[in-house]
Amino acid sequence: MNHGKNHNIVDQESVERGHEVFETNVPLVIKFGIGLTVLAIISMVLMWLMFVVIEDFNAMTFDAPAPLIEEDALPPEPRLQVIPEEDLIALQEAEAKKLNNYGWVIRTAEIVQIPIERAMHLIATDDRYKLPSAGDTGEGQTGEEQTGEGP
Repeated sequence: MNHGKNHNIVDQESVERGHEVFETNVPLVIKFGIGLTVLAIISMVLMWLMFVVIEDFNAMTFDAPAPLIEEDALPPEPRLQVIPEEDLIALQEAEAKKLNNYGWVIRTAEIVQIPIERAMHLIATDDRYKLPSAGDTGEGQTGEEQTGEGP
């Protein structure tokens, strides 16, 4: 069997112990390593060139703004709050105004809003919203009147 002229037979004692019969072709391994290194360097240079070309293309294509775009236009809602404390104060003032003033909710349906204090007073004095008290449990009624049954 011919394994090439660079392959040397190992000594007989190693063969008897079960080791490989032929040595590794060191020059071929070195050539393979050099070729792999050169291929890696070439691929890195090609990737670098590709990024340069793409960067130049993007610079030419996207650097000039479109003629219809406003430069100082605000982004669409919702935006971040610049001073949230002022926004909170304005919100609380608007809620307080709504809770403490009269106004129309739906004018055509004649639905109005009234101040919260006035609404609570009206509810507290209206008999339709009173909770039953202990005296109104029907202790003086007969069994027929309590159940609603009878003649």
